[in-house]
Amino acid sequence: MKIRIILLAAVAACTTLAFASEPVNSSCPVSGRDVSSDYTVTLGEDTVAFCCGGCVKGFQKWDEAKQLTYIAEQKATSTEKPTIETESKYVVNTPYLLDICPISGQKLDSKGDTVVEVIDGREVRFCCAECPEKFKEDKTKMFAKLDKLMIANQLPFYPLTTCILSGEELDLFGEPVDFIYGNRLFRTCCDNCKGAFLKDPEDLIQEVDEAIVKAQLENYPLSTCVIGKGPLDGMGGPEHMIVGNRLVEICCNGCRKGVLKDPLAVFAKIDASLK
Repeated sequence: MKIRIILLAAVAACTTLAFASEPVNSSCPVSGRDVSSDYTVTLGEDTVAFCCGGCVKGFQKWDEAKQLTYIAEQKATSTEKPTIETESKYVVNTPYLLDICPISGQKLDSKGDTVVEVIDGREVRFCCAECPEKFKEDKTKMFAKLDKLMIANQLPFYPLTTCILSGEELDLFGEPVDFIYGNRLFRTCCDNCKGAFLKDPEDLIQEVDEAIVKAQLENYPLSTCVIGKGPLDGMGGPEHMIVGNRLVEICCNGCRKGVLKDPLAVFAKIDASLK
């Protein structure tokens, strides 16, 4: 408890000063970026430095044991160059949530059965068998195109006006940073917080999920399962399912496959019940 009190008091005292003592770290413990002398926290005799104020708040969310373990690890490896993890091990299982082919621009069912592929860990749907290879010829460009469309599609349903990492207002530094992770929209106040999210997203995703349930459950229009057709509590449910920042209520775990197979049809049923 003593350490936590010191931490909270030190945030105000140290964020505008030069390093009071040599920090134990050279890269931010939250984002992995280079640290700044403008943002430090003192725990006992040790100083931890950060890249921005948002990451100071992110560090405050760690429990005491995690903070102390981090400091001990940094002190033990202070002569080694830090390794920054660039890829997350956590995967968001969100299906493709657009109704058009990213190559042809036509409706997915315009040429028969929809072709579904997983590319770089993300589900992408196409109108025909020829389009996936065209997509793979320039994945970076095509994913950028998809991300822009997905952000516009999901933005009306995003539940938070604050950064999922720092807790600050999304427009604190100007325009919010909107990005797609696993076919799903997330928002931060700055690029540093985005980097921190990508480094360790699991708990943050859960926070957004909880916010979606809180925001959408009260006005959810259906009392029956969109897949099983029966009452939501008929099989032990309801179960909350988050698909592209939208709440889908199902009666049991077995109905998840049906939602993922055709999520746009599920959304259409929910929206029709709202009218």
